[in-house]
Amino acid sequence: MKRFLKSAGLPIGVFALAIGSAFATNAMKNSFTLEQGYQKIDEIGLECEPKVMCSTEFDAQLCTWTVGTTTHNLYGEQFDKELNKTVCTKPLYRIKEQP
Repeated sequence: MKRFLKSAGLPIGVFALAIGSAFATNAMKNSFTLEQGYQKIDEIGLECEPKVMCSTEFDAQLCTWTVGTTTHNLYGEQFDKELNKTVCTKPLYRIKEQP
């Protein structure tokens, strides 16, 4: 019995590792990155106000924030080399519903 467990242990371990890797790979395909969405207060994007979480995964619909009847596009922060400052001008998208 001990001999059987020793000889079968390695193949069983490799099989378990393969199954675990398959599930991990599939989970990575379904993941997306969340990022804080900011409303631009000025045109350049130097003054920004945090609102809601958005996604960096491309989608046809931009991430927005609605106040009353006014809808604002939200942006992520990125470094602007010309201004030598961090500005909120990076396009962000709505968070997709997970199936």
